[in-house]
Amino acid sequence: MLKRRALWWTGGLAALLAAIPVGVLALQAVAQERSSAAFAITDPKGIDEEAFVSINGVDQWVTIRGRDRANPMILVVGGLGTDSPGAVASPFLGAFQGWEPSFTVVQWDMRGGGKTFARAGNKLDPELGVDLLMRDALTLTDHLRRKLGQRKIVLLGLSFGSTLGARLARDHPDRYSAYVAAGQIADRRIVREAAAIAYVRGLAEARGDRAALHELDIAGPHPFSETPRDPTKIEGWMRGSAPFRPRVPADQRRDVLSAPHWSIPDALAIRAGQDASEAKFGAAWADSYDYDELRGAYRMPVFLIQGDNDFDAPLSLSKAWLDKVRAPAKSVTVIPGAGDHAIQTDGEVFAKVLREQVRPWAVKAQ
Repeated sequence: MLKRRALWWTGGLAALLAAIPVGVLALQAVAQERSSAAFAITDPKGIDEEAFVSINGVDQWVTIRGRDRANPMILVVGGLGTDSPGAVASPFLGAFQGWEPSFTVVQWDMRGGGKTFARAGNKLDPELGVDLLMRDALTLTDHLRRKLGQRKIVLLGLSFGSTLGARLARDHPDRYSAYVAAGQIADRRIVREAAAIAYVRGLAEARGDRAALHELDIAGPHPFSETPRDPTKIEGWMRGSAPFRPRVPADQRRDVLSAPHWSIPDALAIRAGQDASEAKFGAAWADSYDYDELRGAYRMPVFLIQGDNDFDAPLSLSKAWLDKVRAPAKSVTVIPGAGDHAIQTDGEVFAKVLREQVRPWAVKAQ
């Protein structure tokens, strides 16, 4: 949606590879060797596994990392940098390293995303949709429970993955011990777009930034939702929001290129998978998805961790969602200045909440 250009690194990566095709493989090999050493798990009871797992007949990339196999598992559903389907988080090892002393962290490149998309020849399943991804998630959950002998696991929904994660948690309390919403999306895209623009306008008014307000006037309330899109309005939003954008990670290209087990084609498949998945889902998810079903009764604790400067999942809407959730326990952790990359830019906050608030419930559920 409003932050899709945060994925500049994939386009930049393609340009980089075109510019230095001869030396890039050697550079990548060195970077991956260093990354493997930096993120190595050497604890005797630890686990560090990366492999394709057959899930409902399709090979899907799954990583399992933690410093003690007896720790509760947490399954991350969704990816970083965009609110669309097909996003992945598995290459960004550093973002989750602080979780590994307390949890066994599972990353999953779902159908249409990352290494799973590359493995499928950069082609989408004709039946790809929310229901198929839900079935895949449940199959993966049961596989993980059997593998590590755990009765229930923690579920974390991230951006698009939060629309799946909330449904999974609400409907399957027999499998999940807690739900963590990291930037919960619970409204149609046009609603979130209007809320984000109104939020930025408020910031510009408070600062007296006339130039930004002028650009926001050009953008109007829905620059990305109009059909066809007006480039003038989109550029107005980009310029008007620029002074207020949240912090972002330093170099995501480096993270992807140095991620162990990630080839150059895998890296390039990230953006391709996002674009293909977005086109496949289209209005069925962004505009006509039944977001009301994400509210209601949850038979597990629900934790919202979110930046107050998230344009894709405005904090006001995420809080409104949580207000409509009934659960044994609820909490909100707001990260000042953070946006949709909060897991990467403010990982210590997530680690603290997971360790102090979520882990006791996860241990009790075992």
